[in-house]
Parts: sequence; structure tokens; C-alpha cells
Amino acid sequence: MVSLYVGSTRGYSGKNLTVMGIGQRFLKDGLKVGYFKPFGRFPIKVEDVLTDKDAWFIYRALMLKDPVETLCPVVMTHDMMVEGCRGECPGLDMKILGAFEVVSKGKDVVLIGGAGKLESGKIFDVSGYDLIEKLNTKVLLVDSYESEFYLDAVLDAHERLGEQLIGVIVNSVQAGYIEKIEDLIIPFLERKGIPVLGSLPYDAVLGSVMIADIVEALAGDVLCCRNKLDGLIEHFLIGGMQVDRALEYIRKARNNAVIVGGDRADVQLAAIEASTQCLILTGNLYPNEIVVSRAEVKGVPIVVVRDDTYSVARKVEELSRKLRLREKEKVHCGIRLIEEKVNFEKLYKALGIGVYEDQAP
Repeated sequence: MVSLYVGSTRGYSGKNLTVMGIGQRFLKDGLKVGYFKPFGRFPIKVEDVLTDKDAWFIYRALMLKDPVETLCPVVMTHDMMVEGCRGECPGLDMKILGAFEVVSKGKDVVLIGGAGKLESGKIFDVSGYDLIEKLNTKVLLVDSYESEFYLDAVLDAHERLGEQLIGVIVNSVQAGYIEKIEDLIIPFLERKGIPVLGSLPYDAVLGSVMIADIVEALAGDVLCCRNKLDGLIEHFLIGGMQVDRALEYIRKARNNAVIVGGDRADVQLAAIEASTQCLILTGNLYPNEIVVSRAEVKGVPIVVVRDDTYSVARKVEELSRKLRLREKEKVHCGIRLIEEKVNFEKLYKALGIGVYEDQAP
């Protein structure tokens, strides 16, 4: 049995996407796959068992059968944070090691999902670095490229992990950086002894946000079309300009939401007619009946929020960075990207799994 810890140097870099995509490929290749997340930060109750929301989603996506109790043995709650600060949470590492032993039985490979960044969990002595050492697992880093700071973080992780780091995946590469990644960054990392197992381009679908998540994050009041809240928003547009200019931008952007003041009925109606996916009205100002009626006819949800336009724009930008692969369209898109862009032959060799050994050259 071989184990692989999928981590990152900062949060929301695509770990869940990577675990699902790699796990699906392992299963497709006939491997017996296990998965668990040692330390979770998003508690949810499943069959009266406290586990992690992301881990539970991946568990179901991979159609696994291991006991739910072993899926995420340590889940951070408010009470646990208080106890951790008081030094009242001893032995969590042993709980994790016990769950890992159960999940590992009869498996060819166990995927271990990291939480946040490699340092996450340090307060409880269960950080990524701590667990990688105690589980003696190989490590795959997944991070989004952001100028020189990306390289600093990866080099630091390599220095600390040594040979346990089998490679990195560069995720969510914007179109303007593709040439730089291929011609400069990947060769640099390879010279430093850090194999690059894949470079994943930015995908608008993966960066999209479900309307229902926007409503929750902004504590919004939905005025119409509640049956449309499962729609995905790829672009957020500010409707603070003249109607003609606003229409030009709205028509160019696919699957957009328009953020506009609640008193701008002209822009609101123009956005609805231009087939925007959602209207977010700021300042706790409610639209007139004509706007609501037209939105109902066109199937455009209207969400009224308390914050001003600038604050809303900042919040939805942050929300779009926190990728959550809980919608089928995003899951299929993510798995396809992993299948196409990750060098699985290189990954299998690094893990010592001989899937390619019997294939003709």
C-alpha cells in the first residue's frame, strides 16, 4: 500500500479537485482506493457522525465504502478551538493514525486530503507537516500560480519535505501566464529537483459560484425565481455606468451576475433583457414591481443585500476564489482537466505503482 498526501502552501488552491480527479483515474485503472481527511474545518453531521463537508462530498463522488467514522477523525469546531488554545486536546494524532490504519486495509493506494495549507492544524499538533512525517506518506503539492510568491512557498515546502515531495501541480493558470509557466517556471522547478506533474489552465466553470452560495454569503433576500438558485455565475459585473455601456458589457460576459444599486431601475431592466443570470441589488433598496415582474418572466433571480456595491464586489470576488466542487458541472469539468493535464505515467512511477510497466513503448 502506498499513500499520497495532497496539500498546498495556501488555502483554496484546488486540493479537492485534484483528489477527485486522481482518485477517479486510480479507480478507472483498477486500483483499490482509500481516502480520508485527517483534519477538517467544515463540520457536518452524517449518520450522527461528525465529519467534514468537503471530505463527505469526495467520499460520495468516489463511491467509497469505508466507515464514515474514519473519513475525517478530527473536525475543528468552535469548542475544539477553545480547548486547543487551552491545551486540552491531547492525542489527536493517535486518533488520526488509528483511522488511517483502518482505511489502509486492503487498499493499493490511500489519498490523504490536506486542510487549508500545510501549516493548518498546528495548534492541535496535527499540521500537514506533522502528519506527513507520522504517516510517512508521499506528498503532492497543488497551488495556484501567483508571481514569485508561488516559487518562494514551493521551495520552502521542498526544503522541509525533502524526498517525500514527489511533485507539484500548477493550478488555475491564467491565459496570460501559460507561456511563462511552460518556458520559465516549470524548467526552474525541475532544475531545483521538484517534478511538475501538471499545469492546469484557469477554467471559468471551475471558478464559478452557485447563486445559492452568493445568497448565503451576502445574507440576501431573494425576491423571485427561487427555483433558479442552482445556476452558476462565472462573471460579476458592476452596473454603475450608463445603460448603453452596461448593456455592452453584460452581453459580452457569459453566465454573469450584475451588481447594481437598488435605485437603478434603468440598469436593472436592461440587465434582465440582456439575459443576465442574476441581479444583486445593493444598499438594501428594493426594486419596483415592473422590475420584479419582468425578472419573473425572464427567470432572473433578484437578490437584495444590505452592503454597498463596493463591499458586495469584494465579497463575491473572495467567494469565487474559494472553489467548492459540489455541483455536477464543476465536478465533471475538474475531473476532465485532471485527466487531460496531469502526467499520470510520471505520477505512477513516483508512487511506485506499476500500471505502465506492461505497456509497449
